[in-house]
Amino acid sequence: MAIWPRSAVRLAAARAMPLQYGLHEMSIAASVLDALRAESALHGGARITRAGLRIGELSGVAVESLRFCLEVLVADTDLAALSFEIENAPWTRRCRACATVFRVSDSRPQCTACGSQDTEAAGGDQMELSFLELEES
Repeated sequence: MAIWPRSAVRLAAARAMPLQYGLHEMSIAASVLDALRAESALHGGARITRAGLRIGELSGVAVESLRFCLEVLVADTDLAALSFEIENAPWTRRCRACATVFRVSDSRPQCTACGSQDTEAAGGDQMELSFLELEES
């Protein structure tokens, strides 16, 4: 059985995550950082200075919680200077009758142009890396 040094125990306690920040966003943040590191490796280890994320309002992700989790995970790492730009993507639908893409408001999915109920999902559930700024090393 290994005994952790007291300093490691203090560090873990100092970085404890408040309960309002869920594990769902923490695992998403860890996956984002894995993807960033992989992309950096594809570019010869270039330093990532900025990353953009697009999070749909139907994705089930609490944006401020995700931002907090990203900041916690990059602290005291080689990514500590990395800044994140998080864009909220609205819930949109496409009308099958007139092809209009429109933002859904008040949970009413009928077309805002022609009033048709025959619509399909067009956006709002995405979670994507929208851009990276790399600095060659």
